Amino acid sequence: MREIETGFKMERAKEQDRINAAAKEAKTNVGKTHPVLGKCVANIPARDYFRLVKNYGVETVTSKEFLKYWNKKLPELSPNKV
Repeated sequence: MREIETGFKMERAKEQDRINAAAKEAKTNVGKTHPVLGKCVANIPARDYFRLVKNYGVETVTSKEFLKYWNKKLPELSPNKV
């Protein structure tokens, strides 16, 4: 039982590290526009992105409604507004 609890704590810590890395990247993208891709409106950690795509599909994850939800839920990962 102790190993399971320790594993959950370690997973939460790793998740926080991934969010912190994405937030750091988001800070560098504030106000910048890519010549081909346009403005960055959401930085989603890769693990979370692929999990979301697997569960909901690419169309849902890249939709304007989802990106607005992401901006509200995690504003530190949203360098520019949708």
